[in-house]
Amino acid sequence: MKKYIIFSIILISILTLFIYMENNSFTTIKLYGINLSLPNAVWLAIFLAIFFIFSLIFFFFVNFKNYVYQKNIKKDITNIILNIKNRIFYKQSNFPTKILNDINKFTQNIEGLNIKPNPLEKFEFLEDIKKLLDGETIEISKYKLDTNNPWFIMNIKNRLKKNPDYAKEILKKFKNEELKKEAFYIWAKKASIKDILKYDYDINLEIIKAHIKDNDLKLLLERAKLTPKEEIEVAKEIYQTKTPDEELEILKPLKWAQAYLALKYEHIDLAKEIIESNNLTFFKFFLELKELGRKEDIDEYIKSAEIF
Repeated sequence: MKKYIIFSIILISILTLFIYMENNSFTTIKLYGINLSLPNAVWLAIFLAIFFIFSLIFFFFVNFKNYVYQKNIKKDITNIILNIKNRIFYKQSNFPTKILNDINKFTQNIEGLNIKPNPLEKFEFLEDIKKLLDGETIEISKYKLDTNNPWFIMNIKNRLKKNPDYAKEILKKFKNEELKKEAFYIWAKKASIKDILKYDYDINLEIIKAHIKDNDLKLLLERAKLTPKEEIEVAKEIYQTKTPDEELEILKPLKWAQAYLALKYEHIDLAKEIIESNNLTFFKFFLELKELGRKEDIDEYIKSAEIF
């Protein structure tokens, strides 16, 4: 503004001086019954001065309006930050805004550490987020997200839940361990044991149950990491699916399962050997009952113990 005033005064002075030097005549103007006769250069100076004053007034109002606007923007930003903070901390208070109303409405989607995607006109992506949270899949490529992005991962997981056969493609296509691991435990229920063993993921009970009649089951059990309770569940699943000797041979990698099955088939000597060599104290008490001539059922014994 300071530069504008200086340059305006210089320009008015130059134009007035130029007119005065070129044309020294007078011009008379009748104003409210009074005749004013002044040199043309003076009239030019007056009119330019009036224009200059009005321009200053205009710039003053524009700058004042911009000052008020910027002040409101700053206040809105402060209030929006406070509103976000309140939403994160589950507080219901809401500070109003004057200009950034759409952004302030967006804060209402936040609750604690979650987002509640209520669709808003200027935030169209909230519709897709809502679909993802509802278990649907979307065309996520338009957002150009990294494969490790949580929304990208959720989209793949939703697709996997609707189409378990997609698991094999995930294992081949993606490098994200979270996705691959989830896909593995779905794919492994149908895959061959030899293919399953190509991966380093732990073998869980559900995979074993899905392959309980497979001839290569023992290979799977050698990689399995199960609790004693889960081992006994495996033994119950395999019970009477083959000959007793075949079943006991398959269960060699699982000592709790093998001991249980030996007791189930009344192979007391074999059971005693397995129990003592692996210090399976829980079954030692059952053996003592057997040695005392008690006709106890191993399943009833396990049930009454209530430790599994």
